[in-house]
Amino acid sequence: MRSHLAVVAAAAALAGAAAGYLLSPSPGTAGTEHVSFAPAKTRHVALNMPAQDRAKAAALGYNLFDVDPDEDEIASLPKGSQALLWVGNTTCGGFGMTEDAFADTVRRLARNPRVYGWYLSDEPNPAECPDIVAQIRRRADVIHRYAPGQKAFASLTDWTMTPLRPSATHLDLIGLDPYPCRTDDRGCDLRAIDRMVGQAVKAGFPKSMMVPVFQTFGQSCNEGDRNWRLPTAGQLRSILARWNALLPKPAFDISYSWGRQSEWACPTLADSPALQAVMKEHNTRRLGPAPNAPATPPRDTPPRDTPSAPAETPSPCTTVS
Repeated sequence: MRSHLAVVAAAAALAGAAAGYLLSPSPGTAGTEHVSFAPAKTRHVALNMPAQDRAKAAALGYNLFDVDPDEDEIASLPKGSQALLWVGNTTCGGFGMTEDAFADTVRRLARNPRVYGWYLSDEPNPAECPDIVAQIRRRADVIHRYAPGQKAFASLTDWTMTPLRPSATHLDLIGLDPYPCRTDDRGCDLRAIDRMVGQAVKAGFPKSMMVPVFQTFGQSCNEGDRNWRLPTAGQLRSILARWNALLPKPAFDISYSWGRQSEWACPTLADSPALQAVMKEHNTRRLGPAPNAPATPPRDTPPRDTPSAPAETPSPCTTVS
């Protein structure tokens, strides 16, 4: 499987664009005529999943899979599922393909009904690489031109979001990845979710564009930093309920992570039958707010200052080879 950590270590993001791609379509309106397998229901994807685990994941209600833009791999996905195609960069790293190659790939898969969308960037940081905004926009415009209805998606973290606003990037959907369960706290600070959603709203993103990223990983057996811990089943239920209160009907949601990552994530969802049972319940029927998980923090309780360490945040789409 691909290694997005290699992308982080790659040279700086490609500069320049092939002429003729900048079309400036309306952001977030990539058509509705694309074949949809479940138009009224939220799709569910778990990242870092080896091919041999897809049938098991489908039995848990996962019906969207992040894969490379390969026709054979797309065709091999479980029945009734679709593909979110990874073609992006991580933070300020280089993209996996040139803009010309990307445009050719989009044209090739534009009429494939099993392609849901394109994962264009993972935690882009415009403060460090201002050109990333234009690079994402050019790729989103290619999708809107050649594959109307397929989605242009990027996952954002708590770095500055305003430069990535819809009118600047032309994205259709964005992921938000607050991880509330840290090793320095026995509980989980659910207000981290509220803060990141509020940050995205302030940056100009409507809630209809937002995709929740659920924490289904810890860092007790990985080789890198040990900042997060695997939530318990009860804590995961509270995380899901808080997201459900804030974003009750997202286009899709993300479980990070299914598989282990030597640097960032261990243990993960694949290691925990208890968490898998919670996600199956969530995926097969939407969970309502838990009685002990209010939609917003109490007014008389100041938000807890949860340390934010973007440079240490594990990338949701980083995959171990």
